[in-house]
Amino acid sequence: MTVLNILIIDDDAGDRKLVRRLLLQMHPDAKVAEADCGQSALSQAGLPVDVILLDYLLPDGTGLDLIAQLTATWPRAVLFMTTGQGDEEIAKSVILAGASDYIPKSAITAEALQRMVSNGLKVAEMRWRIQEQQNELRLFSDVLVHDMRAPLRAIKFLSDQIQEDYDNGEFDEVTRQLGLMKKSVRKTSDLIERLASHINPHSNGTAEHVTVDSLFDSLRAVMAQDLAASGARIEWLSGGLGVSCFPPDIVQLLQNLIGNAIKYSGGKTPEITVTAEPAAGGVMISVADNGIGVPPEYREKIFEPFKRLQRGSDQPGTGLGLATCAKIAKRHNGAIWCDPHAEAGTTIRFLVCLGKSQAQRPA
Repeated sequence: MTVLNILIIDDDAGDRKLVRRLLLQMHPDAKVAEADCGQSALSQAGLPVDVILLDYLLPDGTGLDLIAQLTATWPRAVLFMTTGQGDEEIAKSVILAGASDYIPKSAITAEALQRMVSNGLKVAEMRWRIQEQQNELRLFSDVLVHDMRAPLRAIKFLSDQIQEDYDNGEFDEVTRQLGLMKKSVRKTSDLIERLASHINPHSNGTAEHVTVDSLFDSLRAVMAQDLAASGARIEWLSGGLGVSCFPPDIVQLLQNLIGNAIKYSGGKTPEITVTAEPAAGGVMISVADNGIGVPPEYREKIFEPFKRLQRGSDQPGTGLGLATCAKIAKRHNGAIWCDPHAEAGTTIRFLVCLGKSQAQRPA
């Protein structure tokens, strides 16, 4: 179960103690922080916070005035307002300001808090997902307008040229122009497929507990042609581990990483090491290569949608591969990063931290 991070903001020490005790009855593993005023709460901006319980009256203002700042500081947190007296007008105001719910202190019980927190977290998660989807759709529309304009212009131009060359009987030129048109069509098709994959990578399915070796076997089968064509030398180190995951997603993630290692080999024979090892809460898998490497200033940006290295701009691609990898890692309660300590080439690591993925060795 995920540990809850809770922030109680109330100038009454007794009320804070009561709320803390009731919350810990329902969530004994929760991490609870306290603040006696708005300024003290905001000074804890570096802490992770999932749930905020905010008193309406504080020494440095009202909780209502504080909601916008708290939401900006912890955008994914669910916020509840408490007050000494029930007031429908106050309730209406705080809900409109962004609070998820409102409860008079006289009505606070462990059961009421449990119900309120549980429902609020579900709503907050749904709201966050909707916001992410809206951002994805905005990016989708931007790239459609920007990146598809060039190949579509090329197709239109080539179709006009083909018609003109055909009318003039220049059939060799028609053949050449048709080849160029096919390339433009393939580029457009690849862009659409990449966008579709990035927006919704394997959203359906059930997590399975599988061996890392089985993931590697699937990957070798999927990439057999690419590996043979590139002459890549790959060392597979599974560590005999098992992992709970969505197997098609992890295979896709690894396919993207190994594909990049081949693509950015810098003209050398790709030498790649894929390693699985136990990590806190799950399994860490690394893909290390001997390629051109990633400059320090790009090591975080490469996981953003449509971000590509300038020196790799001559390579085909849409800049969505690593962004899709980041989404898949996130779906597995993990993260992905470029190892800053790699002495040569590139090493990318990612964590898989689903419920049962505790680096168990299969029997």
